Amino acid sequence: MTGTQRIPAVGGLAGGVGTTTVARALRAHDLGVVRGSDLLPDVLLCRDTVAGLADAARVAPGPGPGAPVLALHPGWSEPDGFDADAAGTGWAAVVALPAVPGWVRSPDPWSDAATVLTRSAPSTAIRRYAEALGRIVAALTAGDRLARPLVTGGSGGLRPLHGAVPLPRTGPGDPCGH
Repeated sequence: MTGTQRIPAVGGLAGGVGTTTVARALRAHDLGVVRGSDLLPDVLLCRDTVAGLADAARVAPGPGPGAPVLALHPGWSEPDGFDADAAGTGWAAVVALPAVPGWVRSPDPWSDAATVLTRSAPSTAIRRYAEALGRIVAALTAGDRLARPLVTGGSGGLRPLHGAVPLPRTGPGDPCGH
């Protein structure tokens, strides 16, 4: 990529889909639950269910350069056991995030997630999560999406319900090359 890159924005189509976890891991802006379809965050999360994929298909960007990434919140299926076509067309990538069972018992899973890409992963589940995040970063950087501003195409665009929460950058270990 060339030029200045902005911090990625991460939003979810529903609560509890891992938006904050992914935002912390990528050191991105956490938009929380978003509504609308005129503006898609750089990474949009949904459940890996038929209903979640249908929601994603309704806001899919269609073919074009600099597309966002769709990330699927882990459910009961294997990470590769979903129908990517059901998510609609135009996504830079559709990435299934694996479950990390240890985070359910963690007192602060978001802090745990913030270290996924900057230190060695002690468990298979965390290594698989880091690999999935790597696919998200690769898709964002390959499409040059972060070199362009995130702006709405019109009034009433996709917007956070609770407001954006900028997260501090930590320096050379930032996953999106900042």
